[in-house]
Amino acid sequence: MIKEAVVAVAVLVPCGAYAQGARHWPAQQIADLEKKIAGNVDPARHLGLERFLDGATLIYRDGPSEAEVHQKLADFITVRSGEGEVLVGGTIVEPRASAADELRGPSMTGGTRYRIGAGDLLYIPVNTAHQFF
Repeated sequence: MIKEAVVAVAVLVPCGAYAQGARHWPAQQIADLEKKIAGNVDPARHLGLERFLDGATLIYRDGPSEAEVHQKLADFITVRSGEGEVLVGGTIVEPRASAADELRGPSMTGGTRYRIGAGDLLYIPVNTAHQFF
Protein backbone atom coordinates (compact mmCIF):
# COMPACT_ATOMS: atom_id res chain seq x y z
CA MET A 1 0.00 0.00 0.00
CA ILE A 2 1.32 3.46 -0.87
CA LYS A 3 1.92 5.41 2.33
CA GLU A 4 2.84 8.58 0.49
CA ALA A 5 3.11 9.49 -3.16
CA VAL A 6 5.93 7.77 -5.01
CA VAL A 7 8.03 9.79 -7.41
CA ALA A 8 10.04 7.51 -9.66
CA VAL A 9 11.96 7.62 -12.89
CA ALA A 10 10.92 4.69 -15.05
CA VAL A 11 13.17 3.95 -17.98
CA LEU A 12 11.61 1.58 -20.49
CA VAL A 13 14.57 -0.09 -22.13
CA PRO A 14 14.07 -1.26 -25.73
CA CYS A 15 16.42 -4.02 -26.78
CA GLY A 16 19.38 -2.51 -28.65
CA ALA A 17 18.01 1.05 -28.68
CA TYR A 18 19.92 3.83 -26.94
CA ALA A 19 19.65 7.61 -26.92
CA GLN A 20 22.03 9.37 -29.25
CA GLY A 21 24.47 11.63 -27.43
CA ALA A 22 24.83 12.58 -23.80
CA ARG A 23 21.93 14.22 -21.96
CA HIS A 24 21.95 16.05 -18.63
CA TRP A 25 19.03 17.07 -16.45
CA PRO A 26 19.99 19.37 -13.57
CA ALA A 27 18.39 18.58 -10.21
CA GLN A 28 16.31 21.77 -10.34
CA GLN A 29 14.84 20.78 -13.71
CA ILE A 30 13.81 17.38 -12.31
CA ALA A 31 12.35 19.06 -9.19
CA ASP A 32 10.33 21.39 -11.44
CA LEU A 33 9.05 18.40 -13.44
CA GLU A 34 8.06 16.62 -10.21
CA LYS A 35 5.97 19.64 -9.15
CA LYS A 36 4.37 19.83 -12.58
CA ILE A 37 3.30 16.20 -12.67
CA ALA A 38 2.14 16.20 -9.03
CA GLY A 39 -0.30 18.93 -10.07
CA ASN A 40 -1.57 16.94 -13.07
CA VAL A 41 -2.40 13.54 -11.57
CA ASP A 42 -5.12 11.56 -13.35
CA PRO A 43 -7.35 10.63 -10.38
CA ALA A 44 -8.67 7.47 -12.08
CA ARG A 45 -5.16 6.11 -12.67
CA HIS A 46 -3.45 7.69 -9.62
CA LEU A 47 -0.76 8.78 -12.05
CA GLY A 48 1.01 11.86 -13.29
CA LEU A 49 3.83 11.56 -15.78
CA GLU A 50 6.23 13.47 -17.99
CA ARG A 51 8.22 11.85 -20.77
CA PHE A 52 11.63 13.47 -20.97
CA LEU A 53 13.55 11.14 -23.27
CA ASP A 54 12.39 8.44 -25.65
CA GLY A 55 11.89 5.58 -23.20
CA ALA A 56 12.34 7.59 -19.97
CA THR A 57 9.40 8.87 -17.96
CA LEU A 58 9.15 10.71 -14.65
CA ILE A 59 6.18 9.21 -12.77
CA TYR A 60 4.22 10.51 -9.79
CA ARG A 61 1.91 7.87 -8.33
CA ASP A 62 -0.49 8.55 -5.44
CA GLY A 63 -2.35 5.23 -5.43
CA PRO A 64 -2.41 1.73 -6.93
CA SER A 65 -1.98 0.97 -10.63
CA GLU A 66 -3.48 -1.60 -12.92
CA ALA A 67 -1.36 -4.67 -13.61
CA GLU A 68 0.73 -4.29 -16.77
CA VAL A 69 3.14 -6.09 -19.07
CA HIS A 70 5.48 -4.43 -21.58
CA GLN A 71 6.00 -7.17 -24.16
CA LYS A 72 9.12 -5.65 -25.75
CA LEU A 73 10.47 -3.33 -23.06
CA ALA A 74 12.08 -3.79 -19.67
CA ASP A 75 11.46 -1.34 -16.80
CA PHE A 76 14.34 0.13 -14.82
CA ILE A 77 12.89 2.20 -11.98
CA THR A 78 14.66 4.45 -9.52
CA VAL A 79 12.52 5.79 -6.68
CA ARG A 80 13.21 9.46 -5.91
CA SER A 81 10.80 9.89 -2.98
CA GLY A 82 7.91 8.17 -1.24
CA GLU A 83 7.34 4.50 -0.56
CA GLY A 84 5.03 1.70 -1.62
CA GLU A 85 5.04 -1.84 -2.97
CA VAL A 86 5.34 -3.42 -6.41
CA LEU A 87 4.09 -6.91 -7.25
CA VAL A 88 6.31 -8.47 -9.96
CA GLY A 89 6.17 -11.70 -11.92
CA GLY A 90 2.63 -12.96 -11.59
CA THR A 91 -0.16 -13.32 -14.14
CA ILE A 92 -2.52 -10.52 -15.14
CA VAL A 93 -6.20 -11.16 -14.45
CA GLU A 94 -8.37 -10.40 -17.52
CA PRO A 95 -5.53 -8.98 -19.68
CA ARG A 96 -6.37 -6.59 -22.51
CA ALA A 97 -4.23 -4.78 -25.06
CA SER A 98 -3.84 -1.17 -23.92
CA ALA A 99 -1.22 0.00 -26.45
CA ALA A 100 1.16 -1.57 -28.94
CA ASP A 101 3.01 -4.41 -27.21
CA GLU A 102 1.39 -3.65 -23.84
CA LEU A 103 -1.20 -5.50 -21.77
CA ARG A 104 -3.12 -4.24 -18.73
CA GLY A 105 -5.63 -5.73 -16.35
CA PRO A 106 -7.33 -4.95 -13.04
CA SER A 107 -5.10 -7.16 -10.89
CA MET A 108 -2.55 -9.99 -10.77
CA THR A 109 -2.22 -13.41 -9.25
CA GLY A 110 1.10 -14.73 -7.97
CA GLY A 111 4.39 -12.88 -8.14
CA THR A 112 6.77 -11.40 -5.59
CA ARG A 113 5.97 -8.25 -3.64
CA TYR A 114 8.80 -5.73 -3.24
CA ARG A 115 8.72 -2.82 -0.78
CA ILE A 116 10.17 0.27 -2.45
CA GLY A 117 11.31 3.60 -1.09
CA ALA A 118 13.46 6.61 -1.88
CA GLY A 119 16.82 5.61 -3.32
CA ASP A 120 15.73 2.10 -4.35
CA LEU A 121 16.24 0.69 -7.84
CA LEU A 122 14.01 -1.96 -9.36
CA TYR A 123 14.52 -3.81 -12.65
CA ILE A 124 11.53 -5.54 -14.24
CA PRO A 125 12.46 -7.74 -17.24
CA VAL A 126 10.75 -7.66 -20.63
CA ASN A 127 7.35 -9.39 -20.71
CA THR A 128 7.03 -9.50 -16.89
CA ALA A 129 3.75 -8.57 -15.22
CA HIS A 130 3.90 -5.91 -12.50
CA GLN A 131 1.54 -3.76 -10.44
CA PHE A 132 2.14 -0.83 -8.07
CA PHE A 133 0.51 -0.55 -4.64
